[in-house]
Amino acid sequence: MPRAGWVKPETGRRLSDLVSVGVLTRVFPPDLVDEVIAGVGRTELRHRSLPARVMAYFSIGMALYSEGSY
Repeated sequence: MPRAGWVKPETGRRLSDLVSVGVLTRVFPPDLVDEVIAGVGRTELRHRSLPARVMAYFSIGMALYSEGSY
């Protein structure tokens, strides 16, 4: 069931058609992302399937295209 107020996009494009992780890693280098994660005290204590860096890139992508469906 769609969210209240959600309007179907006019085109069939998806978020993944507009942004790729490669573009984000060029703009936000992995070393910088790791430094920021460490700076806020959110480094991982265990090995995860989705590391903090990946989730940071995902969050950046969601923020860039907040009007899109996740």
